[in-house]
Amino acid sequence: MPGRVCVRSMTTPDVTAYVEEIRSLVAKHFSVYEVTVNYDAVRLMVRAEDSNLGPKFEALRKEMKERQLVPILKYAMGEHSITVVRSPPARKGKLWINWILLAITFVTTSLSGTLLWADYTGAADWLTLENIAYGALFFALPLMAILGVHELSHYIASKRHGVDASLPYFIPSIPPFGTFGAFISMRDPMPNRKAMVDIGIAGPLGGLAVTIPVALVGLYLPAPGHPVSGVVDEAGVMAIFIQPLYMLLAMFVPFSGNMALHPTAFAAWVGFLVTAINLLPVGQLDGGHVARGLLGERAKYLGYATFAFLALMSVFYDGWLLFAFLVFFLGLKHPAPLNDVTRIDKRSIVLGLAGLVVLAVTFVPQPITTITPDHSFDLDVVGGNNTTVVAGSVVELVVIVNNTGNTNSNVRMAIENIPGNWTASLYLSNGTSADATNVLSFALDYETQVSVTVVVHVPTDASLSRDLALSATSSDFTAHQTLTINVA
Repeated sequence: MPGRVCVRSMTTPDVTAYVEEIRSLVAKHFSVYEVTVNYDAVRLMVRAEDSNLGPKFEALRKEMKERQLVPILKYAMGEHSITVVRSPPARKGKLWINWILLAITFVTTSLSGTLLWADYTGAADWLTLENIAYGALFFALPLMAILGVHELSHYIASKRHGVDASLPYFIPSIPPFGTFGAFISMRDPMPNRKAMVDIGIAGPLGGLAVTIPVALVGLYLPAPGHPVSGVVDEAGVMAIFIQPLYMLLAMFVPFSGNMALHPTAFAAWVGFLVTAINLLPVGQLDGGHVARGLLGERAKYLGYATFAFLALMSVFYDGWLLFAFLVFFLGLKHPAPLNDVTRIDKRSIVLGLAGLVVLAVTFVPQPITTITPDHSFDLDVVGGNNTTVVAGSVVELVVIVNNTGNTNSNVRMAIENIPGNWTASLYLSNGTSADATNVLSFALDYETQVSVTVVVHVPTDASLSRDLALSATSSDFTAHQTLTINVA
């Protein structure tokens, strides 16, 4: 049966030849029974069998790609249709841009590695040739290998499915990471749901295959590092939370918990973080590709749930809220593939479930936190804070000031509530009474204690017991102790 051709709007002079070319291409694979022409597309109603629908459409897609045409397969109201549109002119990327970004990112990650190595070894001067070399070797190279293999895995999977894609573009940044990651540019639409799963999961699995050995090496290399001192300066210090998979790997490579994290181990931590972020099932993230391939149009609900989940996780880490708004503005829904009709196979389902498992073992609610300086301390009166004396005597008490915080502090100590005819003074116990003063200031370094002598003169006419208040203050912490003087 020749079928029907309905021309609605198309003004190109060779419209008949153009439509006939499209019809003949489609007719090589499907039986065409109706053609409708719009101003920018040709829609063909076809007869198709589910058993060979996918392979036939893929063959058609590859033929049309050579002619800069894009077919879109739909199924509605019991009928299959193929809509053909012209593809935009192909724009090949300039390879020198990839190389320049690669070189710049290597410099920025090496700078980050230099800072990490200097901190790791406790070097006073961070900008040295040795620190630069080791920073590049132990941080920049492992991290860029993880990111590079991640994106190259996408690239290879894209080529296998006949999808044109660029080589990786690295994105330089500032320390502590030195990079915002990398990406490839997809120049073709996704052909089908199977390709979406394969291409989407290839990056995280490829990157994970590099991250795991990098983590094991990083855990094996803590020996040259310095013990963690615990001193936190006024700017605070960044701390990270280890992912479940990383914790599992640490069971096989024991390392000293009081040693600074090796830069290579930190590069692996970044690799696990990147894997988890990319596997979030929303928008056009890798996890969004996988979710759309597995669930079809229903994946949008998972995208909405992921957005809500990220907003909820901002209670633990405010960076998740920023990321939630980013994926919102980029789009929570994933575009449909050209063939959204053919179902995926069991292999794709297994790959999708594997991605879910990887997400579960690489995600942490709070990846990064800032440890703020804690100037707390306590006061301990040697022999107790209750003393009985006779009137007209001198009382000497020793108070131990213990630094219980995480940083160095300066403490200011004074005695309050002193009766009008009593006198009291303080001095450091390693000094002399000649240094006695009403208000004593001294340095209280991290994990140290200072001994302070308190001298109280009880007048001869004293007849009542008194409670003196010993007060000590650091920059953001105050401790009090009551000294009870009983007059016999």
